[in-house]
Amino acid sequence: MTKRVAYQGISGSFSSMAARAMFGNELIPVQTKRFREIFEHVTRGTADLGVVPIENALAGSIHENYDLLSEFSCSIVGEYFCPVQLNLLGLSSGIPISSISRVFSHPKAIEQCSDFFEQNPTLSPIVFSDTAGAALHVKDLGDPTVAAVASNEAACEYGLAILQPAIQNHALNATRFFAIAATPLPIKDPSKCSLELTLPHKPASLYKLLGSFAELSINVTKIESRPIPGKPFEYTFHLDLESGERQGEILRTAVVRARPLAGELRTLGFYSTVS
Repeated sequence: MTKRVAYQGISGSFSSMAARAMFGNELIPVQTKRFREIFEHVTRGTADLGVVPIENALAGSIHENYDLLSEFSCSIVGEYFCPVQLNLLGLSSGIPISSISRVFSHPKAIEQCSDFFEQNPTLSPIVFSDTAGAALHVKDLGDPTVAAVASNEAACEYGLAILQPAIQNHALNATRFFAIAATPLPIKDPSKCSLELTLPHKPASLYKLLGSFAELSINVTKIESRPIPGKPFEYTFHLDLESGERQGEILRTAVVRARPLAGELRTLGFYSTVS
């Protein structure tokens, strides 16, 4: 059955690429301008699934989506690591970079290319809703003095030239995406689990929690702390757990052991990585 998949941006965005990698080319796209709209579509049932970026290898965590995971009662049902190459795109290949004044792109893409902009101070980065949308905007403007930072796919999709390839700060770049659903999906042998929890304000509370995972040979691959609104300098922790043998059984045991050690605990999802 073809799935309706919500993601931020238009065709040629990295979110659209991640969605296709996870759910195939036959998906029905539900394109949004904001990350919040993805969660709204999934919880209302106007999309079967959502795809949201959660962290980038260069720019780090996308805090907005951690907060949205806390706000909405969606479940993480999969993850995908999308390779990211960011290119400077213009109207035609003969345009010198020195003649460009404005460069449109998503703020995280601009952040990933900070070295390039420091080396080219005459280029003014302009924030846009998504990378592919920025590419389409450049095409629509028809102005040779503007450019976009976007993917190879966006260049092909909107007939733009790659003025300079791979302008991100490091060649090895990827964005980690979560797939979300309104309710958990049956996954026979998940390899990962994500938790959201608070801890008592007592010495060694985090140490005891991590120790319970170590006893099960659980690898804690990510710890993210987010401030709790209305409780200054108190935090919610997001943890990603990964197990080896007997993955699902061990991960569920880890959650059971964590509950008495935490103040509040919510299982965000059991899932596996899409290769």
